[in-house]
This record gives sequence, C-alpha cells and structure tokens, in this order.
Amino acid sequence: MPLRLRMLALPTSGGPHGPAAQQGSIDRPLEFPDGTAEIRIGRRPDLELPLPDRALSAMHARLVRVEEGWQIEDLGSTNGTRLDGERLTPNAPRRLTPGAQITLGQVTFVFDGVVAAVLGAEGTATIARRLVGDLFAASPGSATPTLSIVSGVRMRPPLRLEVADRRYVIGRAETCDLQLVSEEVSREHAEIVRLWDQIVIGDLGSKNGVRVNDALLTEKRRLRDGDRVQIGPAHLRLSDPADRYLREFEGQTDAKDESDTETPSATEPLDPAVAPAVAAAAPALAAPAVLIQSPSGGGGGSRTAIIVAAAVLLIVGVVIVALAVGS
Repeated sequence: MPLRLRMLALPTSGGPHGPAAQQGSIDRPLEFPDGTAEIRIGRRPDLELPLPDRALSAMHARLVRVEEGWQIEDLGSTNGTRLDGERLTPNAPRRLTPGAQITLGQVTFVFDGVVAAVLGAEGTATIARRLVGDLFAASPGSATPTLSIVSGVRMRPPLRLEVADRRYVIGRAETCDLQLVSEEVSREHAEIVRLWDQIVIGDLGSKNGVRVNDALLTEKRRLRDGDRVQIGPAHLRLSDPADRYLREFEGQTDAKDESDTETPSATEPLDPAVAPAVAAAAPALAAPAVLIQSPSGGGGGSRTAIIVAAAVLLIVGVVIVALAVGS
C-alpha cells in the first residue's frame, strides 16, 4: 500500500475563499508507491518531494522507512522543521505516527502513513503547482497575472486576471475587458481564462486571427509568462509571476563545486629569461622532502641531508639574485 501525505492549503487573505474557507478544510493527498524507502524534501527539483518555497533549504528534511514505521529527520535546514508544532533537532530522527503534522516553511503536511490508495491523489509536480498557486494567492496584488499592451494601438491599463475561471474578453467593443481600438480587431476577438494551474487563450472566431509568439492560433493554447500575443495591430505581453517562479524552480540545477578540478594560480607568470634557471633548480628543491621522508640510516644520513639542504639553499639564493638583477 502507498504512503500518503496530505498538504494543507495555505490560507489566503480574506474573501469568500479566505482563511475560514481554506484553513483545515482543504487538503491535497499525495501518495508515494509501496516500496519507497526515503522521501527527501526541499527546494531542489530533483528530490522525491520538491517544494518551491523560498523558506525551505535546498535539502530540508527527509522521511525514512524503518522497521517500526517511518521517521522524519531535519537535515540542518535554515528555518527548521516542526513536528506537531515542536521544532526538530537537526539530524535527530523522530518517529512519525498517523495524524502527525509536519511543517516546513509555509507548508504543512499531515502524515497519514501507509494506507489504501485514494482516488484523486496528486503527483509531486501537481503538488508543486498547487503550492505555488497557494503561495501567490496568499499575497495578492503584485502576484496577479496581467496582459499588457506593448504597441500597435492606444495604450490602456493592463488587464488584470484576478478571478480564476472567469472568461476575460479582448476585442474592439467597449464591453470587452480589454478594448483594442482598431478596425482590424473583431468586436469580440479573443478570450483568456485563468485556471488554477495555467492561463489559456482562445480565438472567438475573429476575422484576422490571433498569434502567440508569431504562431497563428488554431485552438486554445496555454500562455506562459513572457509570451507575446498579437491581435490585429496590437502587440500584447503576458506577465505571470507564479508561472515565472515555477519555471525558475523547475529550471534549477545543482551548483557543481569546481574547487577540486580547478586551482587558480596565485603567482604571476615567470619572466622567460629566468624561467630556465628556476626549472633547473626545481628537482633540487624537491630533494629535501624526499630525504626527510625516507628512512634514516643513522648519523651519516643526517649529515648528508644537512649538506644537501645547504646546497639547495645556495641554489635558491643564486636564483633570487638572478631574478633581482634581471628586474
């Protein structure tokens, strides 16, 4: 049987779908297949449970299957992990029991444990999109997607797509949500709808059609942040902060530590005139280390090492003098 977690929706700021409507009343089941041994949670997209919340560390916490059930462990995260309201000690696993609440950043999960599969359980990619939607719904205003006129017709305030599932109409008529004054634009030319996970545009049977990123629209199409829309002479651009955030999250790659493969030089290149002298002295400079590391045969070996070291110091002094004279 699968392991199930339920993500509680974040509260929004007021309105009919505000805290009273969402807090504790909406959850999103997330199931992991039977046989899963570890679930790593964090901001990294390659984890078993990636969460696009900036309050989370790249590798924040993990759930581990043990003989007696499941444990949770905070992996030294910056903002910590809470189990039923109590902050966990980093790297100190705690046993999980069904009904336990796990809070990471702004996200809270209910641990259901190993249970029978339920219809409608979502995958991690869907949960990530839901979370982004909740994060931005909880801070309205600047997070609202907008469609702005860039050029081609008289400028108007951007069309703000504030209401989900509402049909916004674009066209020449004064009754349109975004009026584009041009004879090349049909009275009701196109429609745009903001769904929970995407924004969709469709042609309303216009005479001159709709282009998205220079491609003629033949059916309803999803719009992404930064997409360009052309309706008659009007050039429009979509700004969708939530989509931009999610795409940045999905496009993250682990930073590779190149310190083991590249060692920057801290010295300037040698003058060609003195380089041969330094190269000639290099084998001798290594000699003391070899002698010191090799087994000593007694007092005679020590005297030999002292003589060789003195010779090396003499050579180094000659090289230094040569560099000084050359400069």
